Amino acid sequence: MKTKKSKVNWYYIALFYLIAFVISAPFNSGIFLKSFETLTQNYLISYWAFLPAGIGTLIAALLALFFNKNYIRTITLFGNNQLKNLAIALTPLIVFTIVGLANEHQLNNNYYGFAFAAVALSYALSEEIFWRGFLQDTLQPIGKTKSYLIIGIFWWAWHFRFNTTFDFTTFLIICIGSAFLLGKFAEETKSFLTSAGLHSLIILITTDGMTSNSGIAGGVITLIIWLSIGKWWKTKTNKPCEETVTSG
Repeated sequence: MKTKKSKVNWYYIALFYLIAFVISAPFNSGIFLKSFETLTQNYLISYWAFLPAGIGTLIAALLALFFNKNYIRTITLFGNNQLKNLAIALTPLIVFTIVGLANEHQLNNNYYGFAFAAVALSYALSEEIFWRGFLQDTLQPIGKTKSYLIIGIFWWAWHFRFNTTFDFTTFLIICIGSAFLLGKFAEETKSFLTSAGLHSLIILITTDGMTSNSGIAGGVITLIIWLSIGKWWKTKTNKPCEETVTSG
């Protein structure tokens, strides 16, 4: 029996994207930057003015997941393996807590590494639940390549960065490339929590357009651990099959 191919509901995509854009725009554009800094003055959170922008994607995603139930959900919070995907997502937090992260705020590197990694993961999750948890699944019918391209363009526009040549061209390429990378990551694990882990790593090593030795070291160690987790789990998963074949 043939199954009816699902179609993309562009109306819902436009609606929820508009919600995310409108709510986040005042923060992404910098209009509320001074207000945020005033409200959070003397608190560690004041260093990360990008945080409120995640409210837009989070609200849009929750509304989309509640009201738009006419698409097949394949990418969820924990995906195809709860323990594995949780370990992947928490790796940057653990690594940067141990390795530390250099900063200009005269804070202990290990403390700052933990705090920034925790904030980065929370923020990334507030974005990823929309880009991967909702939009990537909704765009499935048009194919992965087209969906990653559209998400990358939407993501770039959502950031509201159009002031310089870098923002208008190079940053667009970065967003599209990241959409392919994060999309593939989410597709492999079926989890937007893991893509949030990768997203948080990107934030940790590129904040303010700079990198540090501790940031690079933390990034390399994180990637090594991720590769080890993937290899170990693959071996663990295939082992029973191999034993069954041998015993047969």
